[in-house]
Amino acid sequence: MDYIRQNYVYTRVVDSLPWKSGDPNVKGDPRKSVKWIDGLRGIASFLVVLTHLARAWDYDLFAPRDDEDTPPRILQWPILRIPWQGRLGVTIFAFLTGYVCALKPIKQSRNGDTLGSFTSVAKSAFRRPPRLIFPATIALIISWVMAQCGAFIAANRSDCWWCRYASPDLAPTFWEEFLRLFENFLGVWTTGYMAYDDHQWALLPLLKASMLVYVLLCITMFVKFRWRLGIYLGMLLYFHQNAAKQTETFQMQAVYGMFLSDLSYETAFKQFVEDHKWGRRVVSFILCLSGLLICSYPGEHPEWATWSQLMKDASHYIFPPEVNVGRRYSALGVDLIIAAIYISPTTKEFLSSSLLLWLGKQSFAVYLVHGTLLRTVLCWCLYGITGQPWEGQPTDGNGNPILDEHGEPLHPQYIPIRAPWVVAISIPAWIVLVYFCASMWTTYVDPFCARMAHKLEKIMFEQDEKSEAALPLNNMPMNTMPMTGA
Repeated sequence: MDYIRQNYVYTRVVDSLPWKSGDPNVKGDPRKSVKWIDGLRGIASFLVVLTHLARAWDYDLFAPRDDEDTPPRILQWPILRIPWQGRLGVTIFAFLTGYVCALKPIKQSRNGDTLGSFTSVAKSAFRRPPRLIFPATIALIISWVMAQCGAFIAANRSDCWWCRYASPDLAPTFWEEFLRLFENFLGVWTTGYMAYDDHQWALLPLLKASMLVYVLLCITMFVKFRWRLGIYLGMLLYFHQNAAKQTETFQMQAVYGMFLSDLSYETAFKQFVEDHKWGRRVVSFILCLSGLLICSYPGEHPEWATWSQLMKDASHYIFPPEVNVGRRYSALGVDLIIAAIYISPTTKEFLSSSLLLWLGKQSFAVYLVHGTLLRTVLCWCLYGITGQPWEGQPTDGNGNPILDEHGEPLHPQYIPIRAPWVVAISIPAWIVLVYFCASMWTTYVDPFCARMAHKLEKIMFEQDEKSEAALPLNNMPMNTMPMTGA
């Protein structure tokens, strides 16, 4: 007995080493071979950080060139422009939501455990809101407290238009600010708007996307696989022709994730892919290259380059009218790239590397903290902590604003950014700080939120469900809640 216990402890220690990320037993259960999902999540969160840096201080990267008559920079070339122009990170998060939320219920349904599958859906649907709301609310409170201490003053006075736009202006009195805290909490979960950290706008659509998956799981629980494929296709076509805002970013990706999750249990498909090694490689390469080119569609001024103008012209035949063409192309490109990853064991192995798994573990925390740190710490490094010297709105001797030739008030003399060498040092150091704070969040804040969610379950669940809910929470981090299942 002592030998078994020692051997178990030894195995646990060895398996926890960073270089022991692989799992030799991956064929039986797809839940054991989804580490690539965490790696993909880590890349997506890092892309979000890069996008916001570019949006703040080099918005020209969102266009195919700086202006119509100048040649493009290297970072504006197709494919190379993808990390800077954004749109991919949240799209990937929505796909991951659909994939992981559906994984366990589909497995139980395929094994004939229909009751267990319905139970998993019910519990997951109950747990998802608190597991999103609790950590997001803590991030809101932290940002609100920092705003009351004047942490956003430097950002509001900087020459960075996006930092000024995304940084809150304080209300005249503290009481109004106190009320504004509750208004912003409600706003995040009703309209998606939050003044203190506008990056939380995606949490509400991600929550809705997960609920779409749960509803669709219940509807298709007794449907045969080949007919479920038809339902998935019908849902994708429905959302494709739906011109409503961001359906391609959230609803389509959630259904697509659910489809691939279901397909991961299809033995015939997996065997077919394994039997056609070279064909799989060729198809994967074509899908990946096509997806990268499609994702390169610029968010601004596509008419400034021939290649993007051709894509813009083609969009009139591919997508419904009056939609965000950039987001539509990004969603299509992401789907092709994910399909390429899905049939490529080599790429999955790369995404399961220790570094990417660590990045994926911090992904939700990075999403919650990086915006506040960007408009506070990074702006302090680039513009100074005090936001001085500051002249404010130019006025005449009577205190009236001075008007320009068009009758508009002159802009304030915004604080210019510091020397390039300061920028070159500050941004990498800030990225390190973001991931340090994210790791602290994952270590301390996430377990606290998990305990709060568990207490809520114990209070509200039926008596026979409480015993099942009382599972250990030490291995259930909250850091990936927007992108994973319960």
